[in-house]
Order: sequence, then C-alpha cells, then structure tokens
Amino acid sequence: MNSSKVRIGVNEKLTVQQSLFYGMQSLLACNLFLGPFVLIGVFQMEVSLAAAFIGMTFLACGIATIIQAGFFLKMQVIQGMSFATFGAVIAVVMGADFATLVGALMVTSIMIVLLGYFRLFSKFVRKFIPGLVAGTVIVVIGISLMPITFTSILDLPGSPGVNFLIAGVTFFSLLFFMRLGRSENTLSKALNIGGVIYAMAIGTFVASFFGQVDLTPVVSAPWFAIPRLFPFGAPKFEIGSIMVFAVIMIISMVESIGTWFTITEMSDDAVDDERMDRGVIGEGLGVLIGSLVGGLPVSSYASNTGVLVVTKVFSRYAAIAAGVVAVILAFSPKLMYLMAIIPSSVVWGVYGIVCIAILMSGFNSIKNYPITERNNLVVGISVLATIGAGLLPAAVTNAMPGIIGYLFQASIAIGCITAVVANLVLPENTEDRIAVNPITDVNNS
Repeated sequence: MNSSKVRIGVNEKLTVQQSLFYGMQSLLACNLFLGPFVLIGVFQMEVSLAAAFIGMTFLACGIATIIQAGFFLKMQVIQGMSFATFGAVIAVVMGADFATLVGALMVTSIMIVLLGYFRLFSKFVRKFIPGLVAGTVIVVIGISLMPITFTSILDLPGSPGVNFLIAGVTFFSLLFFMRLGRSENTLSKALNIGGVIYAMAIGTFVASFFGQVDLTPVVSAPWFAIPRLFPFGAPKFEIGSIMVFAVIMIISMVESIGTWFTITEMSDDAVDDERMDRGVIGEGLGVLIGSLVGGLPVSSYASNTGVLVVTKVFSRYAAIAAGVVAVILAFSPKLMYLMAIIPSSVVWGVYGIVCIAILMSGFNSIKNYPITERNNLVVGISVLATIGAGLLPAAVTNAMPGIIGYLFQASIAIGCITAVVANLVLPENTEDRIAVNPITDVNNS
C-alpha cells in the first residue's frame, strides 16, 4: 500500500488526548460488550453475575490489548472476545460449566505461549498459511459477520422499521465522513478521522427521539467497583474440553494473524517471524488473563481493521490508550454503562461499514495472486463452507460428535480450516504463485 495513504504510522507517538480519542473510537467500533451481552442472554445470568461478567471482560480485553500493543506485537490491535471461539464456549459451558471452560483456556493459552516462545508457530504459519490463505481468512471473517448485522437488527426489540432507520442513519453518516477524507481541507480530514465517533453520536441522537436512549443505568450506577476474580469458582480441567480448545485456539490464532497481515498491508508495516512469535506469546498471555478473570478467550479484533481503513491512523499508542480505557471502564460501572447505552441499532449501523471494510481488506490481500482455477477454488470453497456452516440448524450441529459439533457451531472456524486444507490438497503450479508473497516476504513494502 502506498505510504501516502497512512496518516499516522505504527510507531508514531500521539499526545494523550489524541491517543484517547483514536483509542476510544476503536473501542466503540469493536463493541467489546457485545460478546458478554450475548452470552448473558444465552446463559440467563442473574444481574450481579452479569455485571461481574461484563466488568471482567473489559478488564481482560484491556490488559490483553496493553500487553499486545505495548510489549509484544507492537501494533494497533484491539483484543476482544474471539467470535471464532463463540460456538465452542457455549457448547462447553452448556455441556459442563464455566469452571470447565476456564480450565480449558488456562491449559491451551499456556500451550499457545509455548508455541510462540519456541518459535514454532511462525514455522507453522509459513508452511500452512501463505498469503492466499491469510487473505481468504479475512474474507471469510467479513462474510460471516455480514448476515449477523441484519439478523441482529431484526432481532432487536421494538419496530424493525425504526431500528433499520437508526442503523441506516448511522451507516450513511459514517459513509459520508469516510468520503470526506478525499477532500484536502483540514476540516474534512478531521471529520474523516473521527468519523466513527461522530456517526455513533448522530445515530444515538436520532435514536433518542424513538425512546431508545435510557440514561437511568448511568445515573444509578456507582463510579467505582472492584470486579470479582474467579466469579465462577475454581477452574476444572477436563481432557475433552482441553482438546477442543487446543484446536479452537489454533484457529483463533490464524484469525488474528490474518488481521495482523491485513493491518501491515494497509500501513506499510511488516510482520517477520520474530515479531509473529512475539505476537503469539502476547495473544496467549491475553487468553490466560481472560481465563483467570472471567473465562473469555480474546483475539485481535478484525473489526478494528475497518476503523483503520476509515481513519488511516495506525499508531499503536492509540491501541494502548484503548486498553487503558477498557481497564478504567472495568472498575467504573458508570462509565461502562455510558458506553453500553449506545443503542444496538447504532452499533450495528457502524458494524455494516466495518464488515465491508474487513471483506475488502481480505480481497486486497489476495488481489496480488493470479486469478487461476486453483486459487479461485481455494477462496470459493472456503466461502461456501463458511456460509454453509452458518446456515446449519442447531439440531444438526448438536447431533455431531464431540469436537466436530463444536467446530461447526463457529462458521469462521470452518472457513479457516477449509482454506488451509484446500490450499494443501489442491496442487499448486507455477502460474498459481506470485513472484513476491506479501505474507512470507516481509521486505515487499
């Protein structure tokens, strides 16, 4: 990517105010509370446990983001609950309990750290995840998230027409701010960089006229509260769950690495083997922290790449600030609820743009590859498997044996596995390759 399209580079320092502004923007777009809110509904948690669950999620994500952006990967990445693991999380908790999930995550996160420490994961990636597969993984993520945008709006309480109106206002507001970036004047560029926050503010303002903004939780919530550690009791270690998450966490890492390479292509940065293994260690430590304080595995959020496409601000100090804000929110229910009152219809309006940005980032990653029958099949079969897995009814996946059932409840996981397998099984000829691989050749920029 042309470096002239990068407004602020990866290692460029920002002022505290700038870091907080850009960091909050990424934090809002990544919607860290979405994962725990969904699980709270699935597991029907009582109020006090639900509050602790949300706080622990923010604490884990915040610490993991600071660790990854500040000390290991050193990139503008936001750590959040891995949606690639969503189906397995639900299946393990439903089949056993949260303590069993925590035990599985503790063991497998240490496994991930060791793979990074002994520099084994980078060797695995170089052999099994070339640029075509990494780009396909990002395409798969974008495609799998798109239907969620519409189904989630349809499932919201109230009038579907009103919810789509609010989401549409937010969507087109962000689209407007994105297009302002093409203008050369200072005001337009400033509006473009803060587009996500401004679009959410407009959407929330419109939603307030339809009674969708309730400040009562903010007013009644305390300013400070200490999150509960081990809210689900002592961890339990069950070999079946550990084996499931050994596979799931590898898939989650592939998802994260695809995100890292997408960011490097946009920012003229690079991920060599040493940096990749550092990132793997940072990711594993983030998952370990998540398991200790609430049981949610974290990964580098692909949705943040959508924000970066809009702002072109790649400074890792913004991610560090986002992590700090997430930690503060974990200790302040009032501030956390201030974010949480943003209507879901507004969030999904932004998410629509984010999904498009993720999908196109994936296509940009694979556009350097020749359009051959073999390459088309690798991408096409992976997309087909992702869509197919997402359409399977719960009765079918629940009837599948063990780990197979876990995997088919996560369409992203199926898409990722299919991309790796298809790339290995379909013979590669000279015409299928590119002279310079943007993933394996870190000097291409």
